[in-house]
Amino acid sequence: PSNSSSFNFILVLIPSLLVLHPSALPILFQEELMNKEATEGEAVTLHCKLSKSAPVEWKKGSMVLKPSEKYKIEQEGPFAELMIQDLDLADA
Repeated sequence: PSNSSSFNFILVLIPSLLVLHPSALPILFQEELMNKEATEGEAVTLHCKLSKSAPVEWKKGSMVLKPSEKYKIEQEGPFAELMIQDLDLADA
């Protein structure tokens, strides 16, 4: 029997849009963010793909996540990724 626990993560990725022209196409998710199951103390990576490159924010509830020892945030073009280090129950 293992003493570690598994839990699901549900984080919301919200594209930040600056509409410069009324005819600009909206930014859509090409690949939706998927729930991940992970073990306490380990790391988990969440990712998604947008229809075109745009700045994104990762949020947990109303709190905007910033790069730190805990959160690694990367974006290359339309691909956005969040890695959460050293998981604990508060990260669920």
